[in-house]
Amino acid sequence: MKEEKLEVKSGFPSFMSKIYAWMAGGILLSAVTVYIILYTFSPIANAFWNLMEATNGWAAYGFIILELVLVFSFRFNPEKMQHTANYATKFIAYSIVNGVTLAIILLMYTEASILNAFISTFALFVVMSAIGFITKRDLSKLGGILFSMLIGLIIASVINLFLLRSSTADFILSIITVIIFTGLTAYDTQKCKAIYAQYGETTTVSSLAIICALELYLDFINLFLGILRIFGNRK
Repeated sequence: MKEEKLEVKSGFPSFMSKIYAWMAGGILLSAVTVYIILYTFSPIANAFWNLMEATNGWAAYGFIILELVLVFSFRFNPEKMQHTANYATKFIAYSIVNGVTLAIILLMYTEASILNAFISTFALFVVMSAIGFITKRDLSKLGGILFSMLIGLIIASVINLFLLRSSTADFILSIITVIIFTGLTAYDTQKCKAIYAQYGETTTVSSLAIICALELYLDFINLFLGILRIFGNRK
């Protein structure tokens, strides 16, 4: 991973500010979506629960598939960086769709557990993102290892969900999830620096910031879910 003295570039602090602003906005939008679905009797909430009831819960998998499609649509392509509005729209859509799937999961946990998990996630994320920002060590090899572990985690999670249905396996996988995304938070933060070093002055910075914000958003959400599954109290 290419390292440069990015701090001396006048545009870099603004770039990082945009990343964290978009990330925070995405988390807030997801939280608002969760609140609307779980704690209001709005037409949106009623329509969602009617859909879940009519499909016997299978509609949830449709939202998960939609999430995956949106994530893959963010594949980095310097030639498309000028279309900032397109990236912004997809990021907003993803935050809302992820809020829907989060609502289904959070329904199973107490409010105190959710709050405690969020605070713990926030503290851990800040520490690891700071490490990724200030460290001089190249984390690219670590990123490759963690990504390989993530693929294995996804496969194991699918097997456990549909075949094993083991609470012990779910607990172990949750611990592995926290380990993986703790490392990825530092790695992705450093990757944002490398992306800016290579493309920040030649493409639309706003598009780059949104792509990086999605990476960190995913790290935060998966950290949160892992911590919630480990320490959360179910209703």
